[in-house]
Amino acid sequence: MYYLLFLYAALFYLFVVAFYRTSFHPLHKYPGPVLAALTSWYAAYYNIVKGGGLLAEIERLHKLHGPVIRLGPNTLHFNYRQAYHDIYTYGATLAKDKEFYSAIGVHVPQGSLSFCDPEVAKQRRGLLQPLFSRKAVISLEYTIQQKIDKLLAVLKNNYNSSSTTVSMAVAYRALTTDIITSYCFAESVNILDSPGLSHPILRGMKETVKKIWFQRHFPFFMKLGYERQIDSLIKNPEALSMAEHETVFHHLLEPKDHPSRSSLVDEAFLLVGGGSDTVGNACNIGTFYALKYPSIHERLKEELEEVWVDKDRPMSYTTLEKLPYLTAFIKEVLRFSIGVIHPLPRVVGQSTPRIGGLKIPAGTTVEMSTMFLHMNPEVFPDPYIFNPDRWLVEDINEMMLDLAPFSKGPRICLAWCELYLIFGNIFRRLDLKLHVTEDT
Repeated sequence: MYYLLFLYAALFYLFVVAFYRTSFHPLHKYPGPVLAALTSWYAAYYNIVKGGGLLAEIERLHKLHGPVIRLGPNTLHFNYRQAYHDIYTYGATLAKDKEFYSAIGVHVPQGSLSFCDPEVAKQRRGLLQPLFSRKAVISLEYTIQQKIDKLLAVLKNNYNSSSTTVSMAVAYRALTTDIITSYCFAESVNILDSPGLSHPILRGMKETVKKIWFQRHFPFFMKLGYERQIDSLIKNPEALSMAEHETVFHHLLEPKDHPSRSSLVDEAFLLVGGGSDTVGNACNIGTFYALKYPSIHERLKEELEEVWVDKDRPMSYTTLEKLPYLTAFIKEVLRFSIGVIHPLPRVVGQSTPRIGGLKIPAGTTVEMSTMFLHMNPEVFPDPYIFNPDRWLVEDINEMMLDLAPFSKGPRICLAWCELYLIFGNIFRRLDLKLHVTEDT
């Protein structure tokens, strides 16, 4: 008898909640699937059961319902540029959504990714920002070039005939991981020295990415771990003074009240993961399109050969960044290689102004995937065509405002430097060919 009463009470409660969410909730007038209005498990279904298919579903819903859709009981997703900039570029009054960032940052709870308090996040940015300034990045150029030289040697020595192939996705991630670990710890993990470019760190990162959708909705603990490097630096911070270049942890360990050991480990995980995967992915995409379209490849080679006469001598970043077509190519690569395509939710505050021209109730979660910004045909005509020439027109201010591959943060300075040096060396000093398979 009591079980029946409990069951009826539960069913009545669910009915009341469902009726409220569909008929009286502040967002009830916004279009979207009824299931999305009823439960956040609508998004979970597409992320988990459909293997990360949420973005495709969001695209379908926008075509069906328009530029603003209700994607959860308390969540709105937008699909126009003004809303994106109101949320992310100018959205100082919006906070990170704690539920989302606690889930995806479950293995780095004390890293900057998980900081939802704007003041705490600002303090950590203040510690890191000097390391990603233009001056700091240029001082790292010699180290980046050393790692690139090592990659070129690996490719020339092991993949120098038409019968040998290499996954450039793996090769680039090995390179960028060696660069960022050297920058963090003054001690590279030297994946480029591993036979077949196989290393536990790369395998660990691959597994982390594969499980990210499950982790989003079912947080669990996982960590690659950089405890050994952190413990060594904490125990002997003077060792950093022996490094050939400044490192990230010079600045993180400098204040007397520096972050705790666990926070340093978490930050290391974020820096290595983010600093290797995003740039590595961009390099892989850029190389693919350059080799797929011979005209693009030839223009890159011709421009590089004109200024880089002796290819055995390194070419500086400051010279490469002045090359018009290489610059246009990199911008188009960044437009295609979005760092995080999943919408990054923010919570509307009491003082938040209008978002996309709409007054949104405080407490509402708002979001927009960067993919919709980069593939907006009003700003980027024929957006799904890889076309570096679009960046060679006289006025690119609107396009540059909407170029946000790694967010609008300062760390993109390091990414630009790596991309110029990597692409410059690859297209000037190697003769790559695209290996066509059934999946290409």
